[in-house]
Amino acid sequence: MNPAASPVIAFRHAQTIRMIIWIIAVQAAFWSLALLVRPPVIDPVFKQNRLADVALQGPDGQMREPGGRPNYYLGEGREARFVATVRLDSPDQGLVVFAPRYNRWARLSVNGQVIPLSDAPAWRGGRLGGKWVVPPGFLRAGRNVLTLDIGRECCRAYLAALIAAPPGPIDRAIRQWRLQSALPPIGLMVLGLFGAVSCLMAAGRSPYRQLGHAAALAFIGMALGGVWQIDVLTPSSEPLYGAAGQLTLLATFSGLVALADRWFPGGPRFDRYLTVLAPAFFVVIAATAFTTDGMPTLLRNLVDTTIVVLANIAIIACVRRGLQQDRQAWIPDAAVVLLVPSISLADLIDSIQVDPLALSIAPLGVLALAILLMLGIVRRARMLSRRLEDANILLDARIAEKQAELEATAELLRQREAEAAVQGERSRIMRDMHDGMGGQLLSVLMLSRDENSPRHMITRTVEQAIDDLRLLIDSLDSVGDTMDIALGQFRERAETKLRAAGMKLVWSNALDGHSIMLAPGAILAVYRIMQEAINNAVRHSGGQVVSLAISRYGSNGIEIAIADDGRPGAGLWKRGRGLSNMEMRAQTIGGSLAIETGAHGTRVVLRIPAH
Repeated sequence: MNPAASPVIAFRHAQTIRMIIWIIAVQAAFWSLALLVRPPVIDPVFKQNRLADVALQGPDGQMREPGGRPNYYLGEGREARFVATVRLDSPDQGLVVFAPRYNRWARLSVNGQVIPLSDAPAWRGGRLGGKWVVPPGFLRAGRNVLTLDIGRECCRAYLAALIAAPPGPIDRAIRQWRLQSALPPIGLMVLGLFGAVSCLMAAGRSPYRQLGHAAALAFIGMALGGVWQIDVLTPSSEPLYGAAGQLTLLATFSGLVALADRWFPGGPRFDRYLTVLAPAFFVVIAATAFTTDGMPTLLRNLVDTTIVVLANIAIIACVRRGLQQDRQAWIPDAAVVLLVPSISLADLIDSIQVDPLALSIAPLGVLALAILLMLGIVRRARMLSRRLEDANILLDARIAEKQAELEATAELLRQREAEAAVQGERSRIMRDMHDGMGGQLLSVLMLSRDENSPRHMITRTVEQAIDDLRLLIDSLDSVGDTMDIALGQFRERAETKLRAAGMKLVWSNALDGHSIMLAPGAILAVYRIMQEAINNAVRHSGGQVVSLAISRYGSNGIEIAIADDGRPGAGLWKRGRGLSNMEMRAQTIGGSLAIETGAHGTRVVLRIPAH
């Protein structure tokens, strides 16, 4: 033996053990969940009141034990009469008779009197069962004879059970049983349609278009299986009803084979067989749908078995093909896909041995298919992630080549941006000094050369220049501060000016530290508007109190209201350049200025919306 081959053999053995563990774990988890969803527990009320002495009356009137399976009483012909007895101690309570499952139609007679159905479900084959409420007048103390006539168009008549009990608990048990019988097919129909639509939408322009179409076909077959079990769209002909069930089975397995064939690498390989066998089965099934007796039971079982076996052979071949190419990568998918053979074979055995008219992989198949698609989504996401990682590795080499150049370029851009910002701020400061303090100093110079100029005019002009310089410095000091802090720096200067004029400042700030920030140029414009408003209040209002209220405006704006208690004339605010300068500064920073004058004084409102 070649020593170099030993590690390879050990690796293959390890993979085989891993595959077996995966298959056992998935099967155990799935069937445990299936038992939880559909526990094999008979309702205690049904079990307690089930009639055990059901006999079959032959054409000659003789009673004999009905044949059949453990869960069903079977008659040989299309019509059968089942007879049972029930003993009553108190017939005045009445009696409820319930047949959980029977085929085609049923008629109940009690002591020779025909009892009409108390409700008539629209489902074929008594899938919701038949309930008869027997009035006390039809009953007698002691032995009562129940005769149930069962009929159908083909095959044999069958009756699942016959239950008789007084009203009360039996009614609640019937409602619960019907609800449990109705929910699975309805949920199957809804989930199947949802899965089919989702797969078709996902397969629109996807590279997995064929995979999505195959999954949609399987989901459509399962949805049709739910519709078939609900029996809403099926006409009254029983052969057509049986053929519809077989066609849903054919559609479901055709979709599952096509999906598995495309799921694993190396496919598809079974499209040629599908295009030949599926139409052939369709023709055979459809040909019997419009006959008088429909497809015989043996032939129907043979067709169902052939569909299930051939489909499972194809699915197992797809799994084997995938494991041969990359066993380690496809073991989880194989374990999930192998649920389909186990579910379908268990369903086939159950339908042949127990339920004469129920063969449908759909209820549990939807869950298996959903698990497979979820696994596929995760797998393809991982594959995409690996491809992205490989692409990132290739890109990293190219990015590394450009990184130094980009860093140098970015550094140069940062320097230029910093220089441009400094130059812009320098230009703004120079412009503010030239327009503000420069003009005021020029006025002082002109007044000082004129010997007739009043001294107080020179003094006021110098004070204005100093105030403007302080505002400029304060705006530069407020860089990085929020508006409530920047405006707080203005408070001390406003109080000093008003105190010197014999007036009082009432300050109100409702920003509460809200992080509203403006550029230094905008803050300087706000300072100048506020200063002009306070200067006008000092010069013209004649009042005693100036209130300054700061609050939020809109979502993230600011409102500053400056009001005095004087009584100026309306014309004072219309003269001079002060008002025009205030409005121009407000517009420059994107705000608005409103002035309200009245009997209670003047109010200047500056509103700056969110930036």
